[in-house]
Amino acid sequence: MDEEFCYGTEPAPVTGGVLALNDYEAAYFTRSRNLILSEVRDSVAPDWGDIYIAGEECWLVSDSGINLYTSEGRCENIRKNFERFYILCINRSLKGYMMTGYDDKVSVFYFGEWLKCYFFRNGKTIVDAMNFSRVNHDAILATFEMFDRELKGQCQKIGKDYYILCCAALRQAAGAHKLVENGNGELLFLSRENNSGGFIGTVDVSYPSIPLFLLYNPELVNAMIRGIFRFAEMPVCSFDFAPHDLGAYPWCSGQLYGLSDKNGKYFCGSLFPAEAPVTPQFPYIMPAKNNVYDFNGQMPVEECGNMLIIAAAAVVAGADRSLVKRSFGTLKKWVKYLEKYGLQPENQLCTDDFAGHLANNVNLSIKALVGIESFSIICKTSGKDELAEDYFHRAERFAEQIKEFAGKDVMPLAYKMKNSYSVKYNILFDKLFGFNLIGKEICERETDYYITKNKRFGVPLGNRESYTKADWILWASAITDNRKKAEELYSPVLRYLKETPTRVPFGDWYYSDRGDIVHFINRSVVGAVFAPLLKLSGKMKVNWE
Repeated sequence: MDEEFCYGTEPAPVTGGVLALNDYEAAYFTRSRNLILSEVRDSVAPDWGDIYIAGEECWLVSDSGINLYTSEGRCENIRKNFERFYILCINRSLKGYMMTGYDDKVSVFYFGEWLKCYFFRNGKTIVDAMNFSRVNHDAILATFEMFDRELKGQCQKIGKDYYILCCAALRQAAGAHKLVENGNGELLFLSRENNSGGFIGTVDVSYPSIPLFLLYNPELVNAMIRGIFRFAEMPVCSFDFAPHDLGAYPWCSGQLYGLSDKNGKYFCGSLFPAEAPVTPQFPYIMPAKNNVYDFNGQMPVEECGNMLIIAAAAVVAGADRSLVKRSFGTLKKWVKYLEKYGLQPENQLCTDDFAGHLANNVNLSIKALVGIESFSIICKTSGKDELAEDYFHRAERFAEQIKEFAGKDVMPLAYKMKNSYSVKYNILFDKLFGFNLIGKEICERETDYYITKNKRFGVPLGNRESYTKADWILWASAITDNRKKAEELYSPVLRYLKETPTRVPFGDWYYSDRGDIVHFINRSVVGAVFAPLLKLSGKMKVNWE
């Protein structure tokens, strides 16, 4: 490992040393001047904290010293260390391992609090982390191996090579989050919207990712949305709908998407281009009714539906119910918004914001429906049985209206838009919760139609463009009850991973015919790959007793 780990594109002075620990050593280096949480641009690495490498013996040597040794055999200290290293390799154990680590010192700014990574709460240090990893090395690997065997066995029930997709997605989906605990002892699991704006805790990034976390640790799903409730209840957040994000990673300082500037423009898409110097914004300290946000830059139906579905799904999967009970008033405000505006949404953005604004978006209507269903679940789990029954019937009427507007053929992209379609991934939780208000017939008809539109690398997201989204294809593959049809939908995504000419971490937005990336790499949304497994588990079926 070399000193370039310590800075971005501009070289900076680096210092370091070696720690003599119990039976092993750890070399480290760091920027001489650490600028904690100083980088908020997208697609860049942090330039603060310390890099560690640990083994039986470790050394810190200068780049210039290595160059002298390799080119001219000079530098006596380097020569002695290298010779000692070669002797160790020959005469020590036949096998072993090394450790690397990164200590960011501070992980997240959270509305005035400076929070450390979850492991480092209660005063633990990077040395504690290395000791823990070393002492538990064999047990950790055994746990991984057992998990892997179980995962492979479950994936075989889904279909051919589905396991490979899960392997490609799992660590990326988890690794695009930071786990911290706030001053109240509450867990926060905060995503970074990599390569698509750099936002932190984005609601419509959490939404596609949740199948993975609902399956294995639903409390992390609560931890994704806890900060959204916190910001939504601040004075500056004066809309009747849910926020989009919590700020620019690693600063939870208030939503930035759709934030107006003094010229009336709003931030959207790639908020922080890599070449632009950016400082964190602080909307959370602003008073109410000050026109901080531009309505045209918001996702009203999208984020209300997402928050209601995520909150309900977490509870159904076994997460602590106290979060939805405490935030019940906020959730009720959002479901009221869906009732009023969700059936025929106004001209607005959805999570697929790259496609632009659209009125009467049928997929958004379906999301509003599932949001209303979700609120009935939240009512039930909060001990409000009569209100739960009421909202169940409201959802039934809402579903009938959607089906009436959409017609008898494949559901269009937007109401009255002939010869159009879009992948209706938002049906998924209507099915998983067991409501089935959209109905099996429509689910199978939609699936059959998507298969007819399949390109080499997947079904296009809709009729407007040839691009697609891997996360939504996997959600859609869980809507059908036919294993062969599901394979026909997800198999092209596997082919894309194998053959795409854009060799980058799992990108979710790409051209379905060519297989090259449009944008969006290394994002948490690929947790969506686990949607078929979540369906197989049956754990999302609502028990009304």
